[in-house]
Amino acid sequence: MKTIMVLLLLLLGIVPAHGAAGCEPPDCPVVVDAIDGPVHESADSYTAILKLRNGPAQQNVEVAYRFVDGTAKQGEDYQATPRGTVTIKAGQSQAGVPYKVLRVTEQQKKFTLEITSVQPGQIGKRVAVFTIGGKR
Repeated sequence: MKTIMVLLLLLLGIVPAHGAAGCEPPDCPVVVDAIDGPVHESADSYTAILKLRNGPAQQNVEVAYRFVDGTAKQGEDYQATPRGTVTIKAGQSQAGVPYKVLRVTEQQKKFTLEITSVQPGQIGKRVAVFTIGGKR
């Protein structure tokens, strides 16, 4: 019954999209956030994190994403599969998307990973920002 009430409130726009206050799994909505990366100071392989907001998944959750150039350019400053899908498996709370920093310069450069869809579920924090190099 509680699940039905939470879903009804979500549909009516009464409960914020990020989840119902005081909800307990499995009654919480499935919400996936893109997590910002650290400042990368070396050329190396890294993993972007897509994380469930309300704890471990009750079932597999498919998350579609895309990388978007900013001042950092694909193939020049970083390398990643431009678009793809990852699965947050049942019982897990996050999934990773691999990418590689190709070069680091004194000029700070940025690129983003954007969540484009979540099935089943909804997008929370849509964009994660990744920063390469630069003086602090």
